[in-house]
Amino acid sequence: MVRKKVPTELEKAEIKLRTLVERRDRLNAQANQIRGERDQLHEQKRTLAAELRKLKDARDAIVRDMRAHKAKRNELQVKAKHLIELRRQVRGKVKTQVGGDLASLRREIARIEMDQQTRTMKLDEENELLEQLKVKIREMRELEKVRGAEEAVTRNVKELDAKIDELFQTADAEHAQVLALSAQANEMHDKVTDLVKNMAVLIAEANKKHEEYLELRGRADEQHQKVVEMRDKVLATRDEARAEIREARQILKQQRQQVRRELYDEKKLDEYANKAVEALLKKGKVEIRG
Repeated sequence: MVRKKVPTELEKAEIKLRTLVERRDRLNAQANQIRGERDQLHEQKRTLAAELRKLKDARDAIVRDMRAHKAKRNELQVKAKHLIELRRQVRGKVKTQVGGDLASLRREIARIEMDQQTRTMKLDEENELLEQLKVKIREMRELEKVRGAEEAVTRNVKELDAKIDELFQTADAEHAQVLALSAQANEMHDKVTDLVKNMAVLIAEANKKHEEYLELRGRADEQHQKVVEMRDKVLATRDEARAEIREARQILKQQRQQVRRELYDEKKLDEYANKAVEALLKKGKVEIRG
C-alpha cells in the first residue's frame, strides 16, 4: 500500500506564501483601479471648476454692466422728476387772463382812437379822452411785457417738456438694457448653480472612491506585512531543511568511512546501514514504502 505523501512544513509555508502574495496583489490591483476612478472624477471636477470660473466671470461682467445701466436709468429718472417739478413751478407763474385783458385793452384803445378821430368834442373833452388813451396805452404796454414774459415761460415749459420726454425715453432704454442684462445674469446664475451641483456630486463620489482606495490599500498593506513575515518563515524553514540535509549527508559519509575502516565487514556494514536508516527515519527524511 502506497502511503499518501504528507506536505512538509516548508511546502505548507510556500503554499501559504503564494496565497498571501496573490491576495496582496489582487488587493493592490483593486486599489489601483479605484484610485484611477477617483483621479478621473477629480479631473472631471477640475474641468467643471474651470468652466465654473469662466461662467462666474461672465455673469459678474453682466451684473456690473447691468448695475451701470441701472444707475444711469435712476440718474435720468431723478433728472426728469426734477424737471417736472421745475415745470410745475414755471407754469404757476403764467396768468391765463393776461391774453384776454390785453385783447380788451386793445379794443378799448381802438375805440377811443376812433371816437377821438370821428366825434366832434370840446377841447377839455378831447384832452380827457387823450388822457384816457395814454393810460390805456401804458396799461397795454405793461400787459405786453407780462405777455412776453409769459410767452418766454411757455417756451421754457415746452423745452422742459421736450427735455423731460427725452430723459424718460433714455431712461426707458436704459431700463430695457437692465431687464435684458438681468435675464442674461439669471441665465448665467442658473448655469453656475447647475455646475456647482454637478461638482458637489463629483466631489462626493471622489471622496467615496478615496475612502474605498484607502480601505483597500490598508488591507493590501496588512497582506504585505503577512507576506514579509511568511517569506521570512519560508526562508528560515528552507535554511533549516538544508541544514538537516547536510547533517544527513554527513551522517551517511561518516557511516561509509566507518564501513571502510571495518574492511567492508558485511555484518557490520548491515548494522551500520540499519543505524543510518534509523537515524534518517528519526529526522523524518526517509519514508518506507511497502
